[in-house]
Amino acid sequence: MALATRVLPSAPELVGRWGAALEEAELRPRVLEVRDRFPEERSVSLPFAAIENVDAGLADLLLEKPEETIAAGRRAMREMLPVPMEGEEFPLRLRITGLPSNARRTVREIRESDLGKFLSLDAIVRKTTEVRPQIRDAVFLCLACKGECHEVQEEASPVFHEPVECTHCGKPAGRTRFRLLAERSTYIDAQRIEIQENPETLKGGSHPQGLTVLLTEDLAGRVIPGNRLVVNGVLKGLQRASASRTGLLRSTTFDLLLLGNSVEYQHEEYDEIPISEEDERLILSFQNDPQILDRIVLSLAPTIKGLEEEKEVIALQLFGGTEKHHADGIRVRGDIHVLIVGDPGTGKSQLLRYVADVAPRGIYTSGKGATAAGLTAAAVKDDFGGGRWVLEAGMLVLADGGIAVVDELDKMTPEDRSAMHEALEQQTVSVAKAGITATLNARCPVLAAANPKWGRFTPDRTISEQIDLPPTLLSRFDVIYSIMDKPDQKRDRLLASRILLSHQEGEMRGLALPPPGGPVTAGAAFPPEFLRKYIAYARRNIRPVLTDAALRVIEDFYVLIRKQGEEPNAPVPITARQLEALVRLAEASARARLSREAGVEDAQRATRIVEGFLRRVSTSEGKLDIDIVATGVSHSQRERIDALTGVMRQLQEQNGSFSIDEVVALMERHNVQRPRTEALFQSLRSQGELLESRPGVWQLVRF
Repeated sequence: MALATRVLPSAPELVGRWGAALEEAELRPRVLEVRDRFPEERSVSLPFAAIENVDAGLADLLLEKPEETIAAGRRAMREMLPVPMEGEEFPLRLRITGLPSNARRTVREIRESDLGKFLSLDAIVRKTTEVRPQIRDAVFLCLACKGECHEVQEEASPVFHEPVECTHCGKPAGRTRFRLLAERSTYIDAQRIEIQENPETLKGGSHPQGLTVLLTEDLAGRVIPGNRLVVNGVLKGLQRASASRTGLLRSTTFDLLLLGNSVEYQHEEYDEIPISEEDERLILSFQNDPQILDRIVLSLAPTIKGLEEEKEVIALQLFGGTEKHHADGIRVRGDIHVLIVGDPGTGKSQLLRYVADVAPRGIYTSGKGATAAGLTAAAVKDDFGGGRWVLEAGMLVLADGGIAVVDELDKMTPEDRSAMHEALEQQTVSVAKAGITATLNARCPVLAAANPKWGRFTPDRTISEQIDLPPTLLSRFDVIYSIMDKPDQKRDRLLASRILLSHQEGEMRGLALPPPGGPVTAGAAFPPEFLRKYIAYARRNIRPVLTDAALRVIEDFYVLIRKQGEEPNAPVPITARQLEALVRLAEASARARLSREAGVEDAQRATRIVEGFLRRVSTSEGKLDIDIVATGVSHSQRERIDALTGVMRQLQEQNGSFSIDEVVALMERHNVQRPRTEALFQSLRSQGELLESRPGVWQLVRF
C-alpha cells in the first residue's frame, strides 16, 4: 500500500504496537532510568532501525504521520512506568534517530509533498538564537466570571493564541476580556537555529540554501554556529503575513520550519562522505604502494603543469598531522597551514580552486571579497532572532574539520587579515560583540595565496622583502613557498605544449571526439571523487605515531640547523615552531601512505620540505635567518639599523641634527653602501622614528 493512502490505526492499537516495539528494543530499563534522573535527563532515544525490525508498518506510519505516531509512542512509554509521574502531562520525550535514506533530504530538495513528514537533514549550523522560554499552556483569567481558561499554544507557530470564549461562563472574547496569568502558565526552553547545506555538497558554485529549525526542551542550547549535525524532525509550513492599513494581509506562500525531534552530532571527521566496502577495499589496496604520494601529487590539478613541490606540500596538508591533547588541557593542532606567494600567471588561483573542490569540506574565498566578520564570525541583528542579536558563523568556522582556501591574501585590509591570527594558531574564533561572548571552533588548515609586494618578484631584492604580509601572520604558516616566473626556453616550450594540448583536449571533449595522442590528464592517478574518499578514509581511520628512528632524524636535523646560530653574531636559523611543523609533515606523510607509523622515510620528506622552504624565503646573505619570517627584520638588517641609529645619535649629540649625506658618509665606514643606507633611512622615516626639523635636516624622535 502506498504511504499516501495509509490509514492511521486507532489510538489503542497504535499504543499497543508501540509497546511491543519498545519491549522488543529492551527500552524499559532506559525509560525507568530517565524517569529516575528527571529533570537532568528528559528524553529517550530510539534508533529507527529498531522500530523497522519489529513493525515495518509502524515505521512507515512514523515517517508519514509523525506527530500522531510519536504521541502514541510517548503514551506507550508512560504505560511502562509502574508509578505515574507527577503532573498532568507525561514529561519524557521520545527521540527517533538514524532515519532511513528515503527520509534524507538536502535543504534544496524539500518540496510541498514533504510537509508534515518526518525528515532528516544533514547540514551545518549558521546562526543560533539565545535559549528563551516559550509558553506551551497559557492560563487566562476571565474578568467576567473570574474563571481560569487554558489555551494550548501551537509549538511551531510564532502567533500567540488567546481564548475565543470562556469555558466557564461561555462569554465570547467580544463580551469579556482575558488576562494572562504568567505565573500559572507552563513553559519550555526553545531555541531557533538556522542550518544551511554543507559546502561540499554544492555544485557549480551554488549559493547554499538555509532552513530554520526549532529546538525545544533538552535539545535547546546544545549547538553553536559551525556545528555539523543531522537534524531529524517534522516539516511545518508557516503562512507569511504582512501588516497593512486594512489589517493583516496573509500570503499564499508559506515559510518552512523544521520542528526538531532529535539531533545527531557528527563527532567524527568527514563522517558525511559515504565510503562503501568496495571503496574501502580499493583504498586499502594502495596501502603498501611506495609511489602512492607521487600518484596523489599527480592527481592534484593535473592540467596545471609544474608546481610539483607545492603540490606535494598541499597533498600533505590535505591529510594533516595528528591532533594532540595533553594532560594539562593544552591542545596542539595537527593541521598544516601553507602559504604560496608567486608571480602572476603561475596557476596559483587555479590550483587553490581545484583543492577547494576536491578536498572534503573545502571552502574557497578571495581576499577582495572577505572581511574580518566574514572570515570569523559576526553578530547580526535580524528578524530571525526576533530583533535580537544573533551569532553568524564565518568562513573559518564553517570550514571546521575541513580546509579553508583563501586566495589573494595580500588584497585584504590589515584589519581584516589580523582576524586570522587566532584561527591559525589556536584554531578558535573568539567573539565579543553586542553582548555576545563565545568561542567557536575553527579546526581547519588554511591554504592561502598572495602576490609579491610589487606585483612580481625582482632579482635585486630578497624574496622575504617582497612578501607584503605582516610577520605576525607569516610566522603562523608552517610552510611558505615562493613561485618565480623566470623565462627558460626549454621549460617554456614544454609548458606551452602541455597547456596547448590541454586546450585541444577540452575542445575535442566539447565535440565528443577522442583527443589526439590520448588525454593530457592520463597521468593523473586518481579521479577527484576517489581522491576525496581516500583523504576522508585516511583522516578518519589513520592516526600515525612517530617511530624512534623518525624522531632521531627530526631531532638531528633540528639540532644541526640550530647549530648554525651558535657562531658569533649569527642569526637564529630555526625555532621550535618549525620543529612542530616537521612533526606534522611527517605524520601527514605516514597518513597519506595509510601507515600507522611515521618512519624514517616520512621524517626525511618533512626535513626536505622545511629546509627547502627556509632556503627560499628565510635566507639572508647566504645564512638561514628565521627572524625574517618571525619578525620581518633579518639579523643583518637589525645590526645595520642599530649601527644607523648609533651614527644618527652620535651626529645629533655633536650638532643637534644631521643630514642624510653625513649619515651615508659615516655608514660607509661600517661597510654599508649608500643605497642600503638610504633604504634603511626611509624605513625609519616611515615608522615615525625621524623628524625633519627643516628641509634636509633630520633629528631622531626618541633621542
